[in-house]
Amino acid sequence: MNIVQLQETLVGAQADFINQLEEATNRLEQEIREAADVEKAGRADWERSIGGYIDELHRVIFSLAEPRYGSEKEHQKIAELRKRLKDLYADFKNMVSK
Repeated sequence: MNIVQLQETLVGAQADFINQLEEATNRLEQEIREAADVEKAGRADWERSIGGYIDELHRVIFSLAEPRYGSEKEHQKIAELRKRLKDLYADFKNMVSK
């Protein structure tokens, strides 16, 4: 494997990882939305679970290095994930404080 092939492999792996983070964020958003409808938000165990999930996603997404050889699309996707996670956290805190 030459250096170009290695870079392409790394870029592909990072793109897959970013896509999986996006899917996890989508699932979290759906869980929070559904909880508002069925009033799960009042349950302390659910709140701890979702809070931990948000914390873990935050740690991973905000520590993710910008891909050196990635496309502009990947850079934008990381920025969007960071913004979405901040918004989800605010929505979650607002919901559990009611």
